[in-house]
Amino acid sequence: MLQSRLLSASLIVVTLAVLLSGNVVTSSQVGSGVVTFTVYGYTVNGVLTGAAVGHGGGVQMLMAIDQAISIPNGTVHVAGNGVWSGTTNLQTLNGEISNVQGSVQACLNQTCQTANFSGDGTWAGSLTWSKSAGAQGTGTYEGALTFTGSQINQTGPVPISGNWTASFAA
Repeated sequence: MLQSRLLSASLIVVTLAVLLSGNVVTSSQVGSGVVTFTVYGYTVNGVLTGAAVGHGGGVQMLMAIDQAISIPNGTVHVAGNGVWSGTTNLQTLNGEISNVQGSVQACLNQTCQTANFSGDGTWAGSLTWSKSAGAQGTGTYEGALTFTGSQINQTGPVPISGNWTASFAA
């Protein structure tokens, strides 16, 4: 019973810490980026793909996270994805984060527990262009995650926020 409570507490603490302190680092490939979260010395990596500005100023990015984190006596696996869509006037960007779905599995001393999450949010930023780098977007996001699972005693959505950067294909 005590081990189950410790695993549940570890699952919630690591999950919230990872999700509350995210930022996005861009890669050199146009239309993509790398999502990196660093929490208590642990790093979670994900990707942004399909970052594009379409005709009429439509913008879309796909976010995916699939990372295993080693913790004392076990591992935490975070997996999820979501869609960032919005608009730009070629100077500013803004939009919504939707269809966020994922799971967190914490295994401590050979005992595992899983929680699912869903969420949504908003994002905004600026768009710049240079001959060497092309179109680059940077900004902030905020949203909320709702966790479900037999070991989760959540009283409401958990707020999240962070920074993002991406290279956009035209």
